[in-house]
Amino acid sequence: MADNSTRIPQPVPFDELPPPEIPPGLAPMPPSPLRVVLVTASGEEEVSVIYKRTYTFEHGRPCEPAGEQPPLEEKNVLYDEIAPGVTPSYKVLPEVVGYKTGTDLVVQGSARPARPMSQMRVGVKIAGKCAHEAEVFGPRFCDYVNGKAVFTPPKPFEEMPLRYENAYGGRDRLFEAELLTKLEETTPAEDMRRVKAVAGEILREGHPLMYPRNRFGKGYVLDESNDLIEGRELPNLEWPNDRLTPGRLVVGNPLDWNKQPLPIGFGYLDPSSFPRCSMFGLPPATTAKQEPVVEVDRGLIPADFCRGNIFTCKPEDLPRLIHPSAGRCASLGLWLPFLNGSETVVLEGMHFAHPSFVIELPGERPEFSVPGVAPHPAQIRGELYLVCIDLLSQLLTLVWAGRTRPSVSPTREQLQQIESETEVRMKRN
Repeated sequence: MADNSTRIPQPVPFDELPPPEIPPGLAPMPPSPLRVVLVTASGEEEVSVIYKRTYTFEHGRPCEPAGEQPPLEEKNVLYDEIAPGVTPSYKVLPEVVGYKTGTDLVVQGSARPARPMSQMRVGVKIAGKCAHEAEVFGPRFCDYVNGKAVFTPPKPFEEMPLRYENAYGGRDRLFEAELLTKLEETTPAEDMRRVKAVAGEILREGHPLMYPRNRFGKGYVLDESNDLIEGRELPNLEWPNDRLTPGRLVVGNPLDWNKQPLPIGFGYLDPSSFPRCSMFGLPPATTAKQEPVVEVDRGLIPADFCRGNIFTCKPEDLPRLIHPSAGRCASLGLWLPFLNGSETVVLEGMHFAHPSFVIELPGERPEFSVPGVAPHPAQIRGELYLVCIDLLSQLLTLVWAGRTRPSVSPTREQLQQIESETEVRMKRN
């Protein structure tokens, strides 16, 4: 019988080990409606105070502070699937953004006619600031008549979610499947065995065959084969002046994506989509130069939206590669100049009982008293970074931020101390 005193010590399983102790300065702050971060987007280091305030609203009545004030969202959150097998778009993007060039307006809702309709117009309007409209269609598909591609008439609908899954774009899954089949037919079996899993994984998520402006949508056709087009579902949301037509249906070369219609949206804009990816230094490949592009011609994005490619620029140029507007998260057409928070927002066609649903923004603005950035607490007036209107829950989210230059660059521990001691006062506009 073995002597237990001479047994060789055994390692402790990883899942039985106690978690490592996190130094106080590196521990994440608990969820909160207020965050303090360092930013350099203006070219100089600044302390940015970000503050979230949530309200309830009703048609034509003043907003009221919500009984529960949710913390700032710090992660991406996806919607539930709109249909089986359809990749969902973003319901929430991180709200801890310390620098923006204006106010992002996000509207989450559906087109809701008073009675079933096959086509209607919806929009968001703020007098003198915004007039964003989309043409909405019921379900419709591609068909062939006398050898030519045509679009079937739209069917009546009662509700159409204003999500990127229903806008133009997406991927041509039939073309991708045919591409894999041809690859299997022309590649030696042993080589195919090695690469098939990798190829399948590449085609599963973001890849060059997806529409760079909107990987979630529908109607993006790469091949003109009749059997790959007939029955294809078409977009339900379109810009009134940039419609998909049978003549524009087939892209052909995936690098010609920039000739296709712009997808229209009202929600959060995917950070990996064009033009946001280009603002981060990751422009998608095209057969021609990206500039000038339709988005610039229409005044939807700045002309210098792309400052280079992260893979080809010099290391010393990396800091200037990210565009100041890279943090803009609203759909194109809803990047607004700074609002003051007392505007009237009119939602057209999004409520069956109120064709013109009126939301009065609360008309108050935060002022921050921030200690530790100067000999005396800095008094900073907030700027409105985000207005998010959720029609389903009838909740209004406003995210404000204010910036100031510190006398000395604060450490992480000092930032946490500043955050815990920052005071917020809401003042009427």
